Formats: sequence, C-alpha cells, structure tokens
Amino acid sequence: MYTDAAWNPSMMCAGLAWIIEDAESSSSHSAASSFVTSPLIAEILMTRNAMISALHCGINSLSVLSDSQVLINLVKSRGRHLQIAVLLNDIYLFFPLFNAIQFKFIPRLDNSRADSVAK
Repeated sequence: MYTDAAWNPSMMCAGLAWIIEDAESSSSHSAASSFVTSPLIAEILMTRNAMISALHCGINSLSVLSDSQVLINLVKSRGRHLQIAVLLNDIYLFFPLFNAIQFKFIPRLDNSRADSVAK
C-alpha cells in the first residue's frame, strides 16, 4: 500500500491518500482532515485511515510504503512521540489484526501516485 499526506499549514488541513495494490488490482483512496497542526500528524492520520481501509477490504497481510522517514522509523521501532502519542497507539493496536504487517520507507519519487492523490 502506497501512502502519502499533503499538509496545508495556512488552512490547517491535510489531504490523505493511500493506494491499495495486489497482483490483480489497484484502488486509490483519499480523505481530508481538518485541524491538522503538522505534517507528522497528517502522516499518522493517513496511516491510521489506510490501515482501517485495508481491514475493511479484508486484507490480512499489509506492506505500508511511505516517503515519511520519521513516521516509518517511529512505527517500526514502536517509538513514542508526545505530539502523536494517541494516534501512534491506535496504529499499534491495529498490528495484531493483521497476519503480517511491515512498514517501509520509499523515496518521494517512487511515491508520486499517492502524492498526486493526496493533493
């Protein structure tokens, strides 16, 4: 699943996008979120929405690809961050709902489709 978020600081909102791909199909999903105060909050909101979407689609094995190195490092290490503690906890609570889950950093150029959906 390719994921991205586009934060608009002047409007304090974010566009959230994720693209679910498997061997047979690809589907783009997006959402908007208000009162978003940082790009990191936008990224974690997108990750939570994407994981919920994957569960609703019946996906039980998930690879989350993001160009947010801070987010990927936090999630992979099960780290803590005061600004997003509650949202990170939501992500961690979803882990057992998947048979397999991994988070991988990808360069921004490799994530252009999700980026264009988020904007």
